[in-house]
Amino acid sequence: MLNRRLLRIKAMQHIYAYQQCQQANRALAFDYVRAAFEPDLNAMELPDPEQLAQDRRMAEEILTARLEGNLGPTKSSETAQRVAKEALERYDTQTQKDRAFLKNQMLARVESMSDHYKLSLLLLVAVADESHREIQKKPRSAESVLPEKAVSTRFYLNPVVQAIRDNQALQQEAANRNWSWEEQQGAIRQLYRNTIKEDEAFLTYQHATDTTLEEDVTVVRQVFNEHLLKSEVVNNFFEDLDISWEENQKVIRSLVNRSLKSIVEHPAEGIEIATLTPNWEDDKAFFEKLYSLTVRNDAEYEQIIAEKSKNWAIDRIASMDQVILKMAIAEMINFSSIPVKVTINEYVDVSKQYSTQKSKQFINGLLDVIAQSLQERSLIRKSGRGLIDNR
Repeated sequence: MLNRRLLRIKAMQHIYAYQQCQQANRALAFDYVRAAFEPDLNAMELPDPEQLAQDRRMAEEILTARLEGNLGPTKSSETAQRVAKEALERYDTQTQKDRAFLKNQMLARVESMSDHYKLSLLLLVAVADESHREIQKKPRSAESVLPEKAVSTRFYLNPVVQAIRDNQALQQEAANRNWSWEEQQGAIRQLYRNTIKEDEAFLTYQHATDTTLEEDVTVVRQVFNEHLLKSEVVNNFFEDLDISWEENQKVIRSLVNRSLKSIVEHPAEGIEIATLTPNWEDDKAFFEKLYSLTVRNDAEYEQIIAEKSKNWAIDRIASMDQVILKMAIAEMINFSSIPVKVTINEYVDVSKQYSTQKSKQFINGLLDVIAQSLQERSLIRKSGRGLIDNR
């Protein structure tokens, strides 16, 4: 299932993307200033090149200062002031658009994982239908028709697959959303004939005279985990829908296997259509707030990091490490129910996967120091579960 660590990772990826957008917008702002002071070769009277250069430098100084939150030089030409203001407005407008776009994209990409999970369940039905379609095309003698059909339709009639077919909510959503595997039917046919159908365990299941519910679930799980998720055509299909499919595939696998398990635990209730998390609305609010607070308080958190990493200039800290540190600070300060130690451990683990080899120790040590400082300044206030191991 989707857990909060993965939500932290998704937020981290989009905060990092936002910072890259900020840098690009900053470069565009200075490009605007430079372009504004290029001499107009079509003018009746050429401007003074020295004056242009002086105004440009002054406009760049003003823009630099205001991007850093300062007023900047006040003694400058009206032209320099105007151009710097225009460049800053362009920067602010585009940066706000990027911030909102990436936040919406972050939420949409996570929520789309639920769609991909449901499409995966429907894929199992498509494979079962293909197994039946192949039987219907085979010529049969009068003597063999009944036993052959009885053996060969076992996967098609698998009660787990049937439970997916019978789930009215899933089928209605598929109809409303135009979900279908029809366009991939040829590729599914080849996958079934060349791989699934020839699998020894699958053949054994197909030729069994009787099966238990556990065996029915096992064969479906094997088809999904060992064949479909390892299929190039299936992975290509989902990669077209999800740029993070390689990473998200684990969540999809977990959700599908949870649904398959539900058949064994509650056979009379049909298949359970799982949600991304047990409390998705709470988890959604958590990582949406985490993203917004980290982005909004970037300068404040950067100052906190700078104060406690005096042996390391902030620009010498890897960009991804900076994002991880700022997110951890945002979480420690703003989420009272999460213990400090949990926050530190989570981001140290994230750094193992997404940052440099030395980041783990660096982030662990620095967050310990920062946490102690924030607690001494009463900026960290925990309650409820947040008090656990919060020493």
